[in-house]
Parts: sequence; C-alpha cells; structure tokens
Amino acid sequence: MDQDTPQSKAHAWLSGVALGLVALAAVMGWAASFVGLHEYGMTSMTGFSYWTAWLVPATFDGAAFACTLMTYRASIHGRSALRARLLMWGFTAVSSWINWIHQPTLETRLVAAGLPVAAVAVFDIVLLEMRADYEARTGRTKFRLRPVLLVLRWLVDRTGTTAAFRAQITAVPVHQLIGQATPAETAAPETASAPAAAPEPSLATPPAPPAPPVTATPTTEIPKAVSRGPKLPPPMVKAVQAAYTRARDKGREFTADDVHAVIKVPADKAEQIAASYSTTNGHALA
Repeated sequence: MDQDTPQSKAHAWLSGVALGLVALAAVMGWAASFVGLHEYGMTSMTGFSYWTAWLVPATFDGAAFACTLMTYRASIHGRSALRARLLMWGFTAVSSWINWIHQPTLETRLVAAGLPVAAVAVFDIVLLEMRADYEARTGRTKFRLRPVLLVLRWLVDRTGTTAAFRAQITAVPVHQLIGQATPAETAAPETASAPAAAPEPSLATPPAPPAPPVTATPTTEIPKAVSRGPKLPPPMVKAVQAAYTRARDKGREFTADDVHAVIKVPADKAEQIAASYSTTNGHALA
C-alpha cells in the first residue's frame, strides 16, 4: 500500500494517538505512585525530610521507568529484553507493596497498589505490539512459548509434542545460545568471479594454423581399485597397488590371495579387487 493513501495516513495517525494515550496513562500512574512513596518516606521512615523523601520514589519508580525505557529500546530494535522486563516488574512490585502498606483502608490500598502496576502494564502491551511489528517488517520471529496451547497439544499428542519441542530447541545454533558471533567457517562462501571472456579475433589477424591431432600414448599406469572395485581407504589402496606391482614384476596374474596378503577383507571383496586390477573396461590387461 502506498504511503500517501488515506488508509496509511489514518493508520499512522491512530498509532501516534494510541501511543500518546498509553504514555500519558503510564506517566500519570507513575506520578501518583511518586506521591505515595514520597509521603511514605516522610511519615514512616526515620531521617528523611521533605526533600530527601523524594529519593524513595526516585529509587523504585525511577528504576522501573528506566527498565521500561531499556525494554522499549530493545523492542524497537528487535532484541530480547528479558532481564530488563523482569527488573521492571520487580521494582514495580516493590513500589506497589509500599503503596499498599502506606494506606489506611482496603479500598485506598487497592487503588494505591494498582497505580504503578497499571503504568507498567499498559506500557508492556505497547512493547509487545512493537516487537510484533518488528517481526512483521523483518520476517524474523523469535522463539516464543504459548503455555496454554503447548499443554493442550501435549495432552493430545505427548510423543509428537515432545519430539517437536526437542527439535525446536536443538535447531538453535550453539553460538547464539552463548552469545558469540557467527563462526567464520559458517559464513557464506564468496561467489567465484566469472572467467574473463576470450578476446574476439580480429579480422586483420590471420587465423592460427590448426594444431596437430594428439595421438593417445600407451600408458603403464597401474589401475586403481577405487575406480572399478569396492572403494577402499587410501592406505589399503597403496598396499594393493604395491602387491599388484610385485605380481606383475614376477610375470604372474594378480589374484585374490595377493589381496589377502596385504589387507584383511572378505573373500568376495578380495575377488572384486583382483578382478578390477586384471581388467580395464572389460579387456584383459597386457
């Protein structure tokens, strides 16, 4: 969809308004919690004056707000923020507990304890949406547990669910689990450069004389067992070739007994190796 269409403009406008309302609600919740923690520091804590009592809300609500900003920054860049989110909720729980014990009645305790929780809860919803938007833009989806669906699937198919869960965990590379960069050996190989095109012949240059035909020269190279017979490790191939050379030097045929004398293989495999050295392309060797 074009960015200049009315739908895209309305979507951007609504997103900005929603984010502003959420931020306003969070700020009001933190401000009200600040007042409650400041009052608690003045009346219930020894050694705190009007000004120094502000250190109490600045410590707990300020730490929760800072962790919220760190979680927001990690979400818009597509990074995990588990520790920041845990600290955010931890400081919020402490702030909520102080607001609870400071109020005199049950109704006021419920309201005061819910102020910092509401501020963080609405902001956490925005963080989840921003993470989903990042995954939609980049196509990168992080591993996410859905406990309810996972339990239902496990109740229906325990073996399949366990195998799928194990495969999902083992598919994560180890270097990502320990926080290291991608190893150099796993990097994508560079594409080989295309060979340079041969220069086109000039009309003024006379054509080169044709090269004389190359006649095939007889070769006395020892045939290799790996070309026709069963495949063998390189040390065994060298041992068989040495035995074959000795048999040819003595003027006799290379047999399976010569194979057994140098390597330990089954009888049928020894026959195949001896046969591969005695013939080449179906013809007996000279």
